[in-house]
Amino acid sequence: MKVLIIEKDKTIRHSLSFFMERYKNYEVFLADSKREGIFLFKTNPFDIVLCGDCLPDGSGLEVLREWVNQNPKLISILMTVQSDERLRQEALKAGIQGYLVKPFDLKQLEEAIGISDSGMRLPATGRDCRIKQRKEVEKI
Repeated sequence: MKVLIIEKDKTIRHSLSFFMERYKNYEVFLADSKREGIFLFKTNPFDIVLCGDCLPDGSGLEVLREWVNQNPKLISILMTVQSDERLRQEALKAGIQGYLVKPFDLKQLEEAIGISDSGMRLPATGRDCRIKQRKEVEKI
């Protein structure tokens, strides 16, 4: 699977990349801005996009909203520092599948993406807990 991570925070970007490449064996592309993410998205077919909500040059929510409209099968996760119910509802209404409040643990990330510990995709019914608040476990 191909994953695009768009996140302004270098530590988070690289931590997520390390986890996805090393433990899930995914091919990961990194971007630190909306512009760079858009370029990568246009030049590569991605299965999963993890995107920060506040990017240096725009809104991650708007980027994901557009991409989900183009490809409803895209697994899209909005990452934010705001535990804001209105933002969460807006993300859901836009068709974004996951909403993670930073810091989040790796189990939450797996649940939001819909993968099991073995790296296998869960059936759609096993992904009911995609949109959830943070827990205190394996912090990134």
